[in-house]
Amino acid sequence: MSESISDCQLSIIVTGGASGIGAAVAELVLERGGYVGILDIDFTKCSTNLSSRKGRCAHVVASTLDQAAVSDAWSQMANALDRPINGLVNCAGVPPIPAPIETYEVSEWSRLLESHLTGTYIPCKVIGSELARLGRGAIVNLASVLAFRSGPVLAYGAAKSGVVSLTESLAVHWAKSGVRVNAVAPGWTETPFLRPPGRADRDLSPIIDATPQKRLLSPREIAEVIYFLLSDSSRAITGVTIPCDGGVIAGSGWAPYGGFDIFPSSSA
Repeated sequence: MSESISDCQLSIIVTGGASGIGAAVAELVLERGGYVGILDIDFTKCSTNLSSRKGRCAHVVASTLDQAAVSDAWSQMANALDRPINGLVNCAGVPPIPAPIETYEVSEWSRLLESHLTGTYIPCKVIGSELARLGRGAIVNLASVLAFRSGPVLAYGAAKSGVVSLTESLAVHWAKSGVRVNAVAPGWTETPFLRPPGRADRDLSPIIDATPQKRLLSPREIAEVIYFLLSDSSRAITGVTIPCDGGVIAGSGWAPYGGFDIFPSSSA
């Protein structure tokens, strides 16, 4: 049996950790005394305060689609943090562009699949294999509610469905090696994905209306679930995708039911 991993012993790599949910994960682990290596392609908009976490936070500019670069990043971060890595969180990915299949370019399809599915597979292959060699660790992948429900972002949903399947397969593959593999499926979360370049004025009210909790989620809320899956509090859990969606998956059949407003008002 592996030793228990306490908060201060968490030492993880976060891909896509310069912003959004990845940055929230990095901040949470650092706040609780852990160590974080951030792998991203662009730190110009990094929301994680690297300078104030000297010695406990390292970063490497690299693409998750470059296997050699990810392998180098593993070594660089382990050396910079001066401790073995025991966790991986895959959050890297480009924003999807909604479009009907008639006008959906094959290049966009390929771009999304590479970014979200291959970009999860390669870090799992490189870093997960190292964790298995060490005999301990936890991996958390970022899926989406669109892995379970349809939407107008065709490749994104397909890629996230692939992430769920990959998560389950790797969980079984590494179960005897002391490495757990899980995923989270966020709903509508207040990240740059919701307001991509050129869509700063996007009307989010339909999204909020379709969410039973009638609100957007915060990256911190998703990070808390990811933190749980990294910790030994979840040591019995592997191969699972946990929805963090404010009820979107459970409530998807309710909103259009007979045209009735079946959700109680907040003032009731």
